[in-house]
Amino acid sequence: MASWAYLNEEGKKLWGDIFPDGRIPVVSMVGQLAVLGDREEPEPIYMIRTSDLTPDQFGKILDKVSKNFSANREEVKTNFEKENIPLRQSLTSGAGTDNPGIFFPDYDDSYDDSYDEEIDGEEDFDEEDQDW
Repeated sequence: MASWAYLNEEGKKLWGDIFPDGRIPVVSMVGQLAVLGDREEPEPIYMIRTSDLTPDQFGKILDKVSKNFSANREEVKTNFEKENIPLRQSLTSGAGTDNPGIFFPDYDDSYDDSYDEEIDGEEDFDEEDQDW
């Protein structure tokens, strides 16, 4: 199961070279708050799911972040492998998931074929007459 965020126009300018379709894998489509960079106030973010990135994508992110923040690439890599990568929600236009359980905590996608068995005395639905 996966979740993703969609880059907006500003996000595509910054990250579109790495994510040309504008879709970024995230840990959860539900954001969280974090203090990033030199900001004093927390802001809404998604966490990029590093395990879903290609080695090329991960390397390009490391290069870009290391360059932009004058940070040691190996330190950035270690931190991102341990903590995932923050993505400002302000660079996105929304998020999605293929996990319906996020909306329905008791959701079970397994199918119980016992519901297919006819119950004695139950009438079948007549599709032609739209009547029981």
